[in-house]
Amino acid sequence: MDRNTAKAHIHVMTGCSNTSAWWGFVGMGGWMSRAGLALTLALLAPAPVFAGDDPATGATVAMQPGSSGRPACAACHSADGAGQADVGIPRLAGLHASYIADQLGHFATGVRANAIMAPYAASLSADERRAVAEYFAALPIPAPVDPIPEPVAKLDRGMALFQRGDARTGLIACTQCHGPNGVGVGSFTPRLAGQSGPYIAEQLHRWRAGDIRDPRGAYMRAIAARLSPADIEAVAAYAAGLKTGETIENTAGGKP
Repeated sequence: MDRNTAKAHIHVMTGCSNTSAWWGFVGMGGWMSRAGLALTLALLAPAPVFAGDDPATGATVAMQPGSSGRPACAACHSADGAGQADVGIPRLAGLHASYIADQLGHFATGVRANAIMAPYAASLSADERRAVAEYFAALPIPAPVDPIPEPVAKLDRGMALFQRGDARTGLIACTQCHGPNGVGVGSFTPRLAGQSGPYIAEQLHRWRAGDIRDPRGAYMRAIAARLSPADIEAVAAYAAGLKTGETIENTAGGKP
């Protein structure tokens, strides 16, 4: 695979707007050889979500306890899919259905470890995982809540990392793949705007520690490794404060 072809695949599969930066990060001077990049591109294609899945099944799994005693998804993620930001339970409403289904599959198979979600996802059939993913993806994005108050310096640092990256460490900006407003791109790069800050931070810490083995997000390990623990908290706080379709001002009134 030549460079231009690989860059075209990166753009289509990841939604990254700056494929030259992505290529330079993971293809030429970063953690991955060209052979490794080709293998990763083969793994990038999202798992399909079938339009024929029964909407009633998704609503049942989301809103009603299972016969085995499994609680409804809404017990933790809320009936409107907003999650519980303060305790790190992620918002599901507005995420792409394929992304949600993939993550449920990863919990079920052990790719992602979580003491609560792993057995929960494993108790669902593949059809139920797809159906509930489509149910939450179709919900309207909840009205934004006020972010947790954060120090000005922390939000300034988070904004700089999210919007511009850090040339000193070779970190690309989060916007390259998640968009300038953090709304994500399709099924590959999830929406971060308005997501739970503690949840974003937890996932970045886990990527940094190598605890997440999702092959489609392998580049996140290299990105998280370039963030200090304090930087992770800063960029998570900034992303959590982003509102749909906007680039927020920080508490000092500045814009990127």
